[in-house]
Amino acid sequence: MARPLKSRPSALKEIMLIALLAILTMVVTLTQNPLNIYLPVPNSKDYDLSGTYLSLPLPLSNLTAISTGACCGIGHRMSLNIPSMVYAISNKRLVYVNWGDVAWNTLFNNITQIKQGPEQKEHYGNGYPKDWKSLVETGPIQKPVNASSYDRYGAEMKNMFDMPLAQSIIKSLSDNLSLRVLTFLEPMRNQYANKHNRAGLHMCVHIREGNNESGDWAGKTWRHIDLQSILNITLAGMKEFVFSTETTGNTSATDRTFTAINKMNKINKKVSIFVTSDIEAARRWFERHVPKNWHVVKPEKVLPKPETGVWFGQHGSKTNQNLTKHEKDEAMAEAVADVFALGECDSLFIPNYSSFSFIGITLARAEKKKVFFLGSNNGGEYLEMPEPEPEPDI
Repeated sequence: MARPLKSRPSALKEIMLIALLAILTMVVTLTQNPLNIYLPVPNSKDYDLSGTYLSLPLPLSNLTAISTGACCGIGHRMSLNIPSMVYAISNKRLVYVNWGDVAWNTLFNNITQIKQGPEQKEHYGNGYPKDWKSLVETGPIQKPVNASSYDRYGAEMKNMFDMPLAQSIIKSLSDNLSLRVLTFLEPMRNQYANKHNRAGLHMCVHIREGNNESGDWAGKTWRHIDLQSILNITLAGMKEFVFSTETTGNTSATDRTFTAINKMNKINKKVSIFVTSDIEAARRWFERHVPKNWHVVKPEKVLPKPETGVWFGQHGSKTNQNLTKHEKDEAMAEAVADVFALGECDSLFIPNYSSFSFIGITLARAEKKKVFFLGSNNGGEYLEMPEPEPEPDI
């Protein structure tokens, strides 16, 4: 005897129940294995980001929070705070950030793992835990084949350049910049050559000149540079990057003519350059010397620079003592915008050491973009940082 057909309402209820059970199963699976989830790339329609990142595990309510402090410039702060964040988040603990001069949530929106908050019993004011990476796997450190500006970066920063958890924390911060920071950053993003033209190239450089800073900077002669030489070498390196797909080894006159024409076509492609420095002269020099159809990104919102040094410099610096709270907030927001803009390039050029470029290097590495460090003894050419070694097949 044939089974009677189910009524339409009964069949629909059964289908809805099966769908609901499937959704619940998926939610439970994701909850139980948070470290294997990859964050979607937000705002991908606005600028090219092709990397994948680890989802940050949720802090456990039964574990105490830690807090971080800071001093000095934004690069120094982040180079010390990120290891503390790696330590806390890998242990599923909450991080409260307590900067005395500028509030964290002036610069970043609070996220579940990292928030503006009070100082905790376990506080890292101007440092980080010694065992900050004890629960994090780190691969072999990649570095240029010869001596370069890379060598001046500390072991902690070198470890974080290719550390997935550090990259993911920094990406999460990048995705949660405050509106104040975005008022500086978004007008610059709109000028990237690769935003509206997939064939366009966007390059970045940070040049720390010193701006006649006194104090400990004056004694750090190894950080002092010949500005004109750096400018010339960097522009030459950028042109070489634009031409980097050229065929080499041509010998015939026809081939040489073709190569010359091809180079002219490449020099005429859409190219933009973002220049950040402690002196205005650096960006103005590029504006005068880049090929005529290259575009040097111009900040729409520009704050005055101090007569000497930087607004947030060495510990104890009084450079910003006469700034109002609003002016301090704006100065730090501008610096944060520049720091994260350095990580949004097709190629990043590092002529000399500065913790200011740490965030940009780490983001560029996560996004599989090119990072070039200025060589120390190779005639002044930029050296590419090798790609991370692939994970072995299991």
